[in-house]
Amino acid sequence: MSLLTKAPLSIARATIAGLSTKDSDSGTGRMASNTRQNVTWVEAKSGNVPAALETLGKSAFRRPPRLIMPATIALFIAWAFAQIGAFEIAHRSDSHWLRRAVPQNIGSLDTEIPRLIRNFQGAWSGANNEYDDHQWALLPLLQGAFLIYVLLFATVFMKFRMRLFTCLVLFFWYWMRTSPEKETFECQFLWGVILCDVGSEKSFRDFVNSRVKARRVATVFLIVLGWYVACFPGEHWEWSTWSVQLKNIGDWVIPEGAASYPKRFTAIGWDLMVTGIWLSPSLQSIFSNKLFMWVGRNSFAVYLTHGTVLKVGLARMIYGWSTKPYYVEQPANGEGDAIEHFIPRSSNWFVWALAIPAFFAIEYTVAHLWTTYIDSQCAKATKWLEDTMFEKEENEKHGVAAMA
Repeated sequence: MSLLTKAPLSIARATIAGLSTKDSDSGTGRMASNTRQNVTWVEAKSGNVPAALETLGKSAFRRPPRLIMPATIALFIAWAFAQIGAFEIAHRSDSHWLRRAVPQNIGSLDTEIPRLIRNFQGAWSGANNEYDDHQWALLPLLQGAFLIYVLLFATVFMKFRMRLFTCLVLFFWYWMRTSPEKETFECQFLWGVILCDVGSEKSFRDFVNSRVKARRVATVFLIVLGWYVACFPGEHWEWSTWSVQLKNIGDWVIPEGAASYPKRFTAIGWDLMVTGIWLSPSLQSIFSNKLFMWVGRNSFAVYLTHGTVLKVGLARMIYGWSTKPYYVEQPANGEGDAIEHFIPRSSNWFVWALAIPAFFAIEYTVAHLWTTYIDSQCAKATKWLEDTMFEKEENEKHGVAAMA
């Protein structure tokens, strides 16, 4: 599974979807502000600091249950499939990734229920989730969300230039850290914040809109350059001249000892391409059509369900429905190691041509149903928690105003 498919899918969707929100003075061919993404700072800039703090507090409260509740339901569904042996085809397949991604040694309920609880705890404390290993990214996403909440709170009273300077310093501080995934999470969150704040500044929009040709050139240049940089290979960069050149440039911009050069280049390329899209009203309009908005609306559901659908459904379409082809060859005379003969994948091109589109059709159908029914119920439960735990609106306004 690629970098963009795993963790930053929701980041990507939120970034692109947020680019298209237009304000009253934006017209055709003009760059629009990003007020939907940047509502807290927009309220603060307008002088409505109590409303900004209220928005910030409620949004921070909603984030954990809106992540944890649907993720827990997805974990329980994966656990239930494991109990009925639905992952056995994947477990016996010739795909190392599939075998590694499914739970093993499924026992009885007296051991599996405590195991489920341990995996729930581990998913939100940095450990691996045996039943749904794709949930590894949820904790960094939650931590990244609160990084942004703290940043918004700390800078809500700042002038625009000082706030932008603060965000850039924080971005480069995370960039210079060599810990794994910093370029994948924290840097992407902060880059989105920077674009949102700059895009909500009217003077910047007027400057860009008055230079249409330069903006178009910059858009094309950034997207092409970003695509080129993001193509840095995951391994054996030394095999081609262009990737060697990128590696030499990377030695100057990527900190020594960084956990993954390829991910660093992917992050740089993605940020360049997103900036190009951000500058282009035409591309914003394209990414705001109903199809892309529908895909974006269901992206979190796709993230939560695609692992189970892949390991249960797609595995059977590619490997068949029986585990009989799997067997263990014992060594002659009891000497040496046993040899496992895994279920071979289909070599029929028609099977693949049918299975891959079918997988996407099933996955997005499941995701749409998930968003419509399960996620909406999680939203209602979160709203109930908010109404139960928060002060009434009038008392809340007085309290926030006094604090501000």
